[in-house]
Amino acid sequence: MPKFSEKSSFVNAKRTLKKIKKYNVQNVVLNNELNKNIEFKNILIENKKYIITGNRIGKILLPKIIDDISKYSKCPKEKLKIILLMNEYSIENIDLIECISKDIKQLSVISKNHTKYEKTANKLYLNYGYMVKLYNNDIREFKRDNIIINMDFTEKEIKSMILPRNGILISLNERINSLKKNFNGIIINDLDILGEGIPNDNFRKLAVCEAKLYKPLRKIKDNERMFFNEKYVINGYIGRSGKITQEDFEKIGKNYAWQT
Repeated sequence: MPKFSEKSSFVNAKRTLKKIKKYNVQNVVLNNELNKNIEFKNILIENKKYIITGNRIGKILLPKIIDDISKYSKCPKEKLKIILLMNEYSIENIDLIECISKDIKQLSVISKNHTKYEKTANKLYLNYGYMVKLYNNDIREFKRDNIIINMDFTEKEIKSMILPRNGILISLNERINSLKKNFNGIIINDLDILGEGIPNDNFRKLAVCEAKLYKPLRKIKDNERMFFNEKYVINGYIGRSGKITQEDFEKIGKNYAWQT
């Protein structure tokens, strides 16, 4: 689309709706500029058009992201303590818990729907000995954990928490730029992805990948397999100030908090 001023957002949104209705389009990927245009986005949403954000494909890549963090920080996965912040209760989130819990020391789930995950937690412990702790979402202190994964908490909620000073926060759904002053760790807000059909700029690469291959009825591992079968490569992780370096991860890995 050609660029337009905010004053003409309504007119251009209506024009866009006519086009996408003509071709029976239900899902839309917006470039970075349109994604910041609240009025434009709201008109599409009001007309039942789903805006692909990349958050779903980000979720299925979390097991791979944890693998990479373990490798880059030189900290064995079996020593990791991980927190999942997720209020939504869904089959896909149950699948995610099962995928993550099998390889790490301890997984905790913070959720207003924490009681709904009790059956899954009990099954994992009784059948496999995996430790999954469940807490209400009023828990605010995570000093002894290593990785906090934000699934659907807001930036305001995250900023009210006491996070491990040298931990890692993964927040692919809600960009976090600042936390409390005592946080000296890493924030992962996005992924740099290479592959056929992935634009170099102006679009979120996760959103383009999601539009091309994500299927909601597939298991997380099946969606992840499709991602790599299509020759997509995670080329790095994006933090508050650009790409996170190997040295950044190694610095975190040397901290004593990882070994406790």
